[in-house]
Amino acid sequence: MCSKNMKELVENKKFLFFGGKGGVGKTTMAAATATWLSDQGYKTLIVATDPTISLSAIYEQEISETEVVPIESSQNLFGLNINPKKAMGVFQSRMEEMMQGFSTLFGSDLLSTPCTEEIAAFDQFVSYMGDTEHDKVVFDTAPTGHTLRELSMPFDWSGYIAKQIEARTEMSEALGFIYDENMIADLRKEKERYDAAVRALSDRETSAFNLVLLPEKLPVDETARAAEDLGEFGINVRSIIVNEVIPREVLQGNWFLERRRATQDKYLQEIESKFDNLIRSEVPLFETDIYGLQNLRKVGKALFGESS
Repeated sequence: MCSKNMKELVENKKFLFFGGKGGVGKTTMAAATATWLSDQGYKTLIVATDPTISLSAIYEQEISETEVVPIESSQNLFGLNINPKKAMGVFQSRMEEMMQGFSTLFGSDLLSTPCTEEIAAFDQFVSYMGDTEHDKVVFDTAPTGHTLRELSMPFDWSGYIAKQIEARTEMSEALGFIYDENMIADLRKEKERYDAAVRALSDRETSAFNLVLLPEKLPVDETARAAEDLGEFGINVRSIIVNEVIPREVLQGNWFLERRRATQDKYLQEIESKFDNLIRSEVPLFETDIYGLQNLRKVGKALFGESS
């Protein structure tokens, strides 16, 4: 079920986010969208923020974890697969001077916790929210729960540290820590970067958050919760993509497929009811797994119609 509104949505927004429960096809939908947009002549960047999924497999080429690289055999398409561990190195390098002060006041483990690794990945993610080199930026986000942690964790981090340092002036002096107004200003700038990213995510003029799901109970329930949770951050989901819908034309009296399709029909009706205010698109279950530009273009055709 190709959606005209879905086509208009991706053509009219600069930042496109694809999220959802793990295993529903977020990477496929993000990559198919990025490929389709590049085929329309848009200079497009796809950024993966899911540490468990590599764009290299779906595009059948090595895609860097630190640098934007061109996608071969495709015009106007570029990719980056953010690795949280490597992002941590970038983050630590940028924060090195401030870390020296932090370790004196808060302990040496402050910037080496598991949650800080997620902050580092988000920090790199944030830098692409200010992109000016590409017409479109497509984000393949981590599974829903992980995404929400990424969205919620960093916003008060810099502000918290700045407040703690200000509140501990006497203690810091006793510990030999030099109170530095420039460092406080730098911390506040960090928080402003994150706040700007939230505003960009929730800006309906430039951004669209899209959730991918399967016509099954758990994905439907989790998608409803995700849409609600994202709304609490001021991020309104714009579309729902239902993946792996069994085409009716392949049933041909096959009792197994008929029963599976009947189950899907029940959840398709529930999806229509629960998300009646959102753009909805269906992508069929294909006879092969999806990787490589040729197959991604098949998915893009299902989502947006023929390339112009």
